[in-house]
Amino acid sequence: MKKFIVVYYSRTGNNEYLAKKIASQLDCDIEKIMPRVNSFIFFLLNISLGIKKIKHDVAGYENIILCGPIMMGRFLSPLHDFYKKYKKSIKKLYFVTCCGSGFKVKDDKFGHATVFKYIKGLMGEKLAHCEALPVGLTLPAEKQDDGDAIMKARLSDENFKDEIEQHFNQFIEQLKRETKKRNKK
Repeated sequence: MKKFIVVYYSRTGNNEYLAKKIASQLDCDIEKIMPRVNSFIFFLLNISLGIKKIKHDVAGYENIILCGPIMMGRFLSPLHDFYKKYKKSIKKLYFVTCCGSGFKVKDDKFGHATVFKYIKGLMGEKLAHCEALPVGLTLPAEKQDDGDAIMKARLSDENFKDEIEQHFNQFIEQLKRETKKRNKK
């Protein structure tokens, strides 16, 4: 059985960049979630039309790293659909997001902590950990609270450094430690 697979959904490319970076660090498989209909209006209205079947067998992995955006305090339907479709095959799931909500506002109505609580309720014991890597961390300090700048920010090799890279590296080390600990049991 393989240790990890990264399964991701991305609208703007930020979570695709993040997913590929995680897969590269863990030297693991990666697969993109493809909605049956990829229309932004469905996401805004929280309407789900399902996802296409993925090629990899989820049951063949010890850990699933689900990577994708959260918007306006919601777990997006392609990510939710992935969980619904494959929940019986998932052993341990890690959720990671490149999102717009920074650490200062994580507990606000639209913050990532609200979504993480929802995910924990949805996935229960199968959820190992949730991690946020706010895209605002790629911006200069004076722009990190600027909503327009955050919405336009895109992860790249040029800006994936300093604080966001530190959080990313901590997340990767945590993944490795937790799975090593579980394997010793």
